[in-house]
Amino acid sequence: MKSYCIKGKRIRKVNIPNEFDICKIQIGVPVIGDEAEKVCLFEQGDMVLPCGNFGVQSRKNAYGYTYADKTKTKERRYVSTNWVYPFGNTNASMIAADIYKPCYPKVEVPPYAIELKLYQDKNGQKYVIADLTNEIRKMHLKEAINLFLEIYGVCYIFDEDIQIDNSTRRQRCNWEILPAGEMPSKHIKKQLADRGQKTDTYSIYRLEYMETFKAEKVVEGINGFNGYYAFVFKNYCVLESAVYGNATYIIPKEDWEILSQKTKKELFNEDKVIAKLDHTEKWQQNIKGMFNKLGIF
Repeated sequence: MKSYCIKGKRIRKVNIPNEFDICKIQIGVPVIGDEAEKVCLFEQGDMVLPCGNFGVQSRKNAYGYTYADKTKTKERRYVSTNWVYPFGNTNASMIAADIYKPCYPKVEVPPYAIELKLYQDKNGQKYVIADLTNEIRKMHLKEAINLFLEIYGVCYIFDEDIQIDNSTRRQRCNWEILPAGEMPSKHIKKQLADRGQKTDTYSIYRLEYMETFKAEKVVEGINGFNGYYAFVFKNYCVLESAVYGNATYIIPKEDWEILSQKTKKELFNEDKVIAKLDHTEKWQQNIKGMFNKLGIF
């Protein structure tokens, strides 16, 4: 099998030798150590959206990104939540105080949603490869290469000898069940305390509000939905995040485990998002109205 090796932190331009057909190539790395386990791939055919913890490229790939449109007028916007004592009274319970500032409007760029797959050839050699859809080949090949460079420091361009068998098992990002009786807000506070981190960068009060409703179960997201919790109700599943800048997603309860393993982009493309509620100053009012409409109590 012919291959072309790219090393470094990132590339600015895709430059592939002429003998490689860009419409047939595959990109990835051979598995000679923990390359597969590093991105939570364990069996042939497993597929995963890498979590955003590896760096800038993986964050953009998993969550997308925003930038300020400085051609437009500034607007008042929620930026964070601080926990403070009311009127400085340290004998009282702390309350959540939303912080607003004049900001340029944000332009949202959707995630690239490049997924990685564990592939094994006829000789038993395993590879971590990118699932190169037609869209990714056409629009995000550079980003796919940079994703590998960020995670592994190297990326190989393989010829068309790697043939993807889509009939093999496809397992995407998982969910972890929280310890019995533990709610997300307390779970996050405990995790942050163990790491010596502050909670003021997290909108924990939103999780606390979600906890006032009677969900059948609550599970914690990992990998592509890192930072999300799934509140499973009678007919719906609500995906809520404590991380600033995300949104609340409501999807059908039926097959919610499968749906929640998809990327946000896939959920929208398949018309599975019943509602998306951005974290704005009217979030609580909007979520209450939507819950009343859907019969979630």
